[in-house]
Amino acid sequence: MNRITLFDGRRRLIAVMMVVLSLLVLLANAVPTQAQTADPDEITPDNDKLHSIVSSDGSMPKVVSAEMYQNSMGTVAPNQEGNGLFVDGGKAIADDKPVASVVAPGDAIGIDSVIGTDTRYRINSTTSFPYRAIVHVTSSIGGCSGWMIGPDTVATAGHCLHNGNWASNVRVYPGRNGSSLPYGSCSATTLYSVVGWTQNRNRDYDYGAIKLNCNVGNSIGWFGFGWKSASHNGEAAYIVGYPGDKSYGTMWRGNGTITISQSRRLYYNTDTFGGQSGSAVWNTVQCSVCAVAIHAYGVDGTGYNGGTRINEAVFNNLISWRGF
Repeated sequence: MNRITLFDGRRRLIAVMMVVLSLLVLLANAVPTQAQTADPDEITPDNDKLHSIVSSDGSMPKVVSAEMYQNSMGTVAPNQEGNGLFVDGGKAIADDKPVASVVAPGDAIGIDSVIGTDTRYRINSTTSFPYRAIVHVTSSIGGCSGWMIGPDTVATAGHCLHNGNWASNVRVYPGRNGSSLPYGSCSATTLYSVVGWTQNRNRDYDYGAIKLNCNVGNSIGWFGFGWKSASHNGEAAYIVGYPGDKSYGTMWRGNGTITISQSRRLYYNTDTFGGQSGSAVWNTVQCSVCAVAIHAYGVDGTGYNGGTRINEAVFNNLISWRGF
């Protein structure tokens, strides 16, 4: 009789435990979605969080849908050449004080990013497209390069805009040719980047944009840019900007090939140098002048220069920063 009673007690205990486990499962499934999307390893933040926009003045751009830019080549915002009209007759002369080229964090070893024989060449026709849509960026952080993506918006590297604090005295010189400023200069009203760079200093998220106090893009045009999930390997990698090892304010171009495609980075054998951070890595595959990455770093363990790949999230932010 005692054995039967003991057996019945164990059965009741097992039944109670099963009920408790069932309740715990139900409670777990009832956790709000926000809590469920927390970082699973509590170390690596989720991608959506890292692409969250931050700005120098706390303002947030209106989110613009990118659906209209989808086509057979992926998702592409096409380039525009502008009307080519000079500012002040194209006779403005620079009187700014030279600034040192920005060195990306941890990039000192690869700052001299010429791979083998230096094949870069100077661009003297800076008023022709797309060169006139490339800008020299100066600020309290130093000198960088950038490229127009709309009438009043410049894309560049995140470390050109935020190095622990937002840059100040940001100014851009479109189509600069030494001391000659055929399109004058514009100052910044707002700087943009993402959490992945400003808070995490993650190289995969080293990108940003400058909102200008002028609409010079209507004159000089702007670059197209696009993203696709397929590899970019074997495509051309053209990089044009303002390297710090050449005469101040002169524009130089390097031609190369994309060698490694990662989900958030592209690597290429194009020659670059400090000061070219923020340059467009572009080719003619998806549109006539289409950026596929933002140059940011010199040679690393891969043996190649690298930049932030324009993937879907980067593309969407560029569209929102541009604003149309």
